[in-house]
Amino acid sequence: MPPHILTCIICKEERFRGTTCIACREETVLTGVVSVGTYSNQALQRGIEWLKFKGIRPLAEIMAALLIPRITTIAPIQELSEHAVLVPLPLHSWRQRTRGFNQSEDIANVIGRICNIQVAPILQRTVSTSSQANLPHTLRSENMKDAFSLAISEEAYKTLVQQKSIVIIIDDVTTTGSTLSSAASVLPSIPNAQIWGAVVARG
Repeated sequence: MPPHILTCIICKEERFRGTTCIACREETVLTGVVSVGTYSNQALQRGIEWLKFKGIRPLAEIMAALLIPRITTIAPIQELSEHAVLVPLPLHSWRQRTRGFNQSEDIANVIGRICNIQVAPILQRTVSTSSQANLPHTLRSENMKDAFSLAISEEAYKTLVQQKSIVIIIDDVTTTGSTLSSAASVLPSIPNAQIWGAVVARG
């Protein structure tokens, strides 16, 4: 699958490596977002839906295999192995109990195993939000307000990021970036640390 054009997650301006443009940095702490392709790609859309809603969990292997080449735009694999940590976007506890698994965690675990990158579930979902897909874009940021918190102490997080200076939040889909931005916003600020999003598809 050829790479699609990477853009700023906020204004959608074409950006090298998918970095957040200077004008949009006040709206998100994300360094940038990388992705495999767009949600309009039927193969990606079907794979994500079958993984998430039909529970065909081996599809996480395929999603991860497609995403690995994209995260190399953040840094080479060897550098990521030494300096990055993968953070699966968490589900709310009741949704995870209902579904039985977290598709983002499955994808992150495969990437971590193949690339020897640490996986750290350091976020938790504190609010059961409405599905972003069912909301107009103008309401998505408000829907995700205060939806996440750290699952570890701030001291433990700072110790982790002093060792691993690149945090990559893994999810299956993003459209406006509201969910990724909300999750990233609860991570304590660490000088020189990068916070990236990596998703299978962008809406």
